[in-house]
Amino acid sequence: MLEEHDERRRRCARLGHEVTFRYCRTQEGESLCTRILDCWWETFGVRAFLAEHLGEDEVRRLQEHERPDKRLSILRMLEEARRRIGDSEADP
Repeated sequence: MLEEHDERRRRCARLGHEVTFRYCRTQEGESLCTRILDCWWETFGVRAFLAEHLGEDEVRRLQEHERPDKRLSILRMLEEARRRIGDSEADP
């Protein structure tokens, strides 16, 4: 049954608060969170569960999903902040 683990709860690193597995499985729509394997692997056999219900291709797609490099993200945010500061100083 696909809803078997829906009531399990854990803190979401992306959102910063507790969510249910159902939320990660559906994101209140029709799509899986791309981090579902990373977040739930310690709680239960999420990979096998998803493979059984959604197929190996979907699980493979999740495993291959490219995660942004945190250092690169921080550098981009710093550069964007510098650009905004520079733009605001140029405005009279």
